Amino acid sequence: MLYCFYTKKFTENRVMKIMIVGGTGLLGHEAAQVALERGHDVTSLAIPDVPMDGWYPEQIKTLEGDVFKLTQAELAEIFKGYDAMIYAVGPDDRITPNEPAYEFFKLRLVDHAAKVFRAARDAGIKKAALCSSYFLYFDRKFPKKKLAEIHPYIRVRKEQAELILKEAAEERNNLPKLDVCVMELPYIFGTCPHRQPLWRGVFLDNFVNGKKTIMFPKGGSVMTTTRHIGEALVGAIEFGKGGKSYAIGDENHDFNWMLDNMLIGIQGKPRKIWNPARWLCALGADMMAKKDRKKGLYHGLDYKHVMLDIQTDYFYYPEEEIAATCAELHIGRGGVKEAIVETGKACYAPGEFK
Repeated sequence: MLYCFYTKKFTENRVMKIMIVGGTGLLGHEAAQVALERGHDVTSLAIPDVPMDGWYPEQIKTLEGDVFKLTQAELAEIFKGYDAMIYAVGPDDRITPNEPAYEFFKLRLVDHAAKVFRAARDAGIKKAALCSSYFLYFDRKFPKKKLAEIHPYIRVRKEQAELILKEAAEERNNLPKLDVCVMELPYIFGTCPHRQPLWRGVFLDNFVNGKKTIMFPKGGSVMTTTRHIGEALVGAIEFGKGGKSYAIGDENHDFNWMLDNMLIGIQGKPRKIWNPARWLCALGADMMAKKDRKKGLYHGLDYKHVMLDIQTDYFYYPEEEIAATCAELHIGRGGVKEAIVETGKACYAPGEFK
């Protein structure tokens, strides 16, 4: 109750015009909903790739546009009059492109994203939140793993954050500084109307569907829900400090627990899980990567090293850091299990899962 009162009081005094780039996607639509609930004036800029009738709030203004195609000048014109921006666009590591991974991710996550942030600054936007990856947190925490050096996707995410923060703060044409918060996002569970969860194509179909015994590494990750990501993104605009990276998370869980709950959502009960040795996981992953390369597919994460250094480890945030970030940005806690069950349920139509 105190949290709700404080947020209401804050937003009544500082109602903002917020532009959400990617406002109809998995994370953007949650941020749009939270911003609307907190009394802000919200606009979404997104490509028209899903029907909008019946689920998207009518109070949110929707603009159609592809930030990968619009020029900096065109974007700046669209952004004029807005106080803040949430950037929730770009491929994550689960995307497997048919071109070299570094070039693919750099174009979309560095070159085009930097263009959008330059346009935001040109337009006079003062505050922005950038959706990034928790791999940046663990690249800092585990320097011996050389995550950014080995994995093209992590290298690009690091370059993205460094470039956008640098350009947002440096002197340019007498423009005011743009305060950017980098949101380091972990495993996220939840659903979005008309969008099949990415968990199916790159995870469940490869490791779970059609298998009586699931073989998956013994490790774990910090996890959260789409709702809490929405709260974090809006919280960064309302309460965040420019130039700061925020490790966003809710609960730490091992992968067996995650898989059990996904399967409960899909079929109502878990299956047997076998956790192979680290070396065996790496061998199998390397074979998968080689098969994909023959098909002309490239991974943003080096599969062999994913199994050696990431999936067989526990990428957890310390509880005190989670609590401190949630308090600073006014993020709720709980509901991860329910979100995982919901995500699993949304991945398959009746009869598709074996």
